Amino acid sequence: MTVAETLRDRIFDGEIAPGSHLMEITLANELGVSRTPVRGAMARLADEGLLVYLPNKGFQVRRFNAKDVFDAFSVRATLEGMCCRLISERGLDGTALSQLTAMLDEQHELLHHTGEWSEGRAARWQDLNLAFHRKLLALADNRWLTEAVQRASQLPLIFDSKLRPHNRDASMLLHRHEQALQALAEHCRIVESLGRQEASESEAFMRDHINTRRDMLVLYLNQKNPTRTRALV
Repeated sequence: MTVAETLRDRIFDGEIAPGSHLMEITLANELGVSRTPVRGAMARLADEGLLVYLPNKGFQVRRFNAKDVFDAFSVRATLEGMCCRLISERGLDGTALSQLTAMLDEQHELLHHTGEWSEGRAARWQDLNLAFHRKLLALADNRWLTEAVQRASQLPLIFDSKLRPHNRDASMLLHRHEQALQALAEHCRIVESLGRQEASESEAFMRDHINTRRDMLVLYLNQKNPTRTRALV
């Protein structure tokens, strides 16, 4: 793992808190490297928006708020909508459509399995949901688009290094049973429109799908920290 990857994971996992100042010498000694790769890693994370450079103070971990979530999810909605448009215009072959259908079947089996909706099942839903979105990006076959979506998904305020919610409240908000069922229905509409090569419809379905999650998270964050987050209407 590179120095940049190590620092990025620590920021996402909360080991390095928002507002923390990063010290080159301390990190170099801790990681067993010279100051040069540490300096390069911090510059890279600043380019990614995870760090900010303050004159005479060095690099600091950026603080994120509800507006950042709103803006990042809005970008994701546009980009992943574009992803579906590209797939629709190109057309899905039988193999790709079968793979997407199999993913929907697995999601359906999980969500309609009898028994209590537990944190374990919610975590499994998160894995299946993430795999579905990544599969669509792979089918779009556009490296620049994939990288842009990955960057827009980098939100330490919400997700850790594995793109799982940071805390139980956020996890259950994003992945409670009722919300997961709604998301599955939206996934089905997206795949159906892709299969019919309805570019405008599939793009709109995906955009609305992500914006629904955006609005839920922004509301949650504004209610949780009304004095530290910027209200959005």
